[in-house]
Formats: sequence, C-alpha cells, structure tokens
Amino acid sequence: MIVFLSDGGVTDEQEIKKSVIDAAKYPIFWQFVGLAGSNYGILEKLDIMDGRIIDNADFFHVDDLRKITDEQLYERLLNEFPSWMKQARSKGILS
Repeated sequence: MIVFLSDGGVTDEQEIKKSVIDAAKYPIFWQFVGLAGSNYGILEKLDIMDGRIIDNADFFHVDDLRKITDEQLYERLLNEFPSWMKQARSKGILS
C-alpha cells in the first residue's frame, strides 16, 4: 500500500494515469489523500479510472486534520484495501 498525500496542484495527468494503470498488475494499492481543501485534479479521478486489470486506487480528502479522529482516518485509509486484496488474490496478483 502506497499512501500519497497531496495538498493539490498535481498536474501531470498522463504520467500519473499511466503509472497507476501499469501498477495494476502488481501487488500495489495506491491510497491518495487530499489535504486542506485544495484542487486535487486527477487524484480524484484515479479511483474510477478505466483501463486497469483491477481497481488499485482510492481517494479521499481531509479538509481539516484537526476535525478527524484517528479512527476515522484509519477507516478512510483502509476503505477499499480489503476488497482490493480479495480481487488481487482472485486475479493471481497477490498470493
């Protein structure tokens, strides 16, 4: 699991899409986290992007870190991870 924190301003859409699509065949899950209510651009779209053997990314944002509990943060961080693990095992990506 790779956790990518960003406060926005991500602009290299094609390279980011390519990296996430190429990584879908490997045991890599990307968790993108937007911080501080900025423009997150492509990061918001990676979770629903086509062209991957398996959905290997999720995105959520936290506008104010002082207003989220540790439990809420961990729940969001792991939101799609268990279902990704199940799908990755069924596709032979993860053993």
